[in-house]
Amino acid sequence: MSDRTIFDPDDPEHAKTGVPFGELAMLRRECPVARTPGGAWFLSRREEIDQVLLDVESFGSDMTPGTGIDGVENVPDEQLFLPEIGEPRHGQIRRLFNSALGVHRTQKIAPFVRETCERLIDGFAEMAEPDLHSAYAMPIPSHVIAHIMGLPEGAPEKLIEWSFNGSVMFRPASPLFSPDGPPIHAYLTEWVAEERAKSEPSSHTVKVFLEAEIEGRRLSDVEIAHQLQTMVLGGVHTTRGLLAHCVERLILMPGLFDRLQDQRELVKVFVEESLRHDSPAHRVTRRCLKDATVGDESMKRGDWLSVSLASANRDETRYDEGDEFRLDRPDSRDHVAFGGGPHICPGASLARLEANTAVEALLDRFSAMEPVDGITYPPMPANLSYQPLPARLTLH
Repeated sequence: MSDRTIFDPDDPEHAKTGVPFGELAMLRRECPVARTPGGAWFLSRREEIDQVLLDVESFGSDMTPGTGIDGVENVPDEQLFLPEIGEPRHGQIRRLFNSALGVHRTQKIAPFVRETCERLIDGFAEMAEPDLHSAYAMPIPSHVIAHIMGLPEGAPEKLIEWSFNGSVMFRPASPLFSPDGPPIHAYLTEWVAEERAKSEPSSHTVKVFLEAEIEGRRLSDVEIAHQLQTMVLGGVHTTRGLLAHCVERLILMPGLFDRLQDQRELVKVFVEESLRHDSPAHRVTRRCLKDATVGDESMKRGDWLSVSLASANRDETRYDEGDEFRLDRPDSRDHVAFGGGPHICPGASLARLEANTAVEALLDRFSAMEPVDGITYPPMPANLSYQPLPARLTLH
């Protein structure tokens, strides 16, 4: 194995300089199935990534990296997040997510999303240089998910805190939070127990989970809490990244804000191009569930795969000028920002609703959005830590 086949996706320098798209382009051309220093396979090309995302019988999700757990096999079944659950159980639980987050449900909460955006804008509209990350991109998904789940007052602020400090990624099996688990675990488990004791649950979402029978039995409070934590992971943590990228792109890309003002039909296209070009989730982890072949490489059961969604979304064999941010692509939804195949993100329609509404609300209230002089803005796509996005805004 030559040096050029080694790529370190966890290089701490990437947090400062951004995703190394130049290196990823080289990998796509020369070694689309490479190795990481730790011995995992690193996938950079859309062809192989589509194969892995579609074949859920051969490749399973594993969300333990970075949490101190050495593989999903060391996680109790009741603590598994939705993507990690195998079939057919995954499909049965996924239907509960679809009931809460599908298009038919998100359409009903569209007014709440719009009201949330307008209320937040009211809070910073008169400020000289508001931080649109902390004041807008961060709170929107927290309030929306809290509303969908029916969480009590004060919950959005807790979800923001747990997303910001990253503890939302952990569970009781994680040594850092063992044995009681991270704060979100105790919070949701206690809340589910309270909801179970009520004659009528606080929301359609929690009612669906409480009443569902999976493989012949009801889900326990802990099982429900972990599935709701999955909802927070995607619906708050990752969606915050999408909204932050949309806002930063509006601030920094010359002429874009004005163009969307004049051509509102391009807002949805803009959101999709943000998802493609500035992927909120840079990469996901998979494990080989059995021996398999990807590209020219033979993989063994248990092998780790680091799947670069950000790289797949720039693949030059799939996109003309893939590194360019363009609003004229033939199919704006041709990307894997939400994953792909049977395990594609169940909250995709909700994330799109929030992003489209957030952008529309800004366009309705302001006539201009400009960067603040002297500020160094984070690279896009950025990691999900908190980085300020100050802007100079001009009211209509």
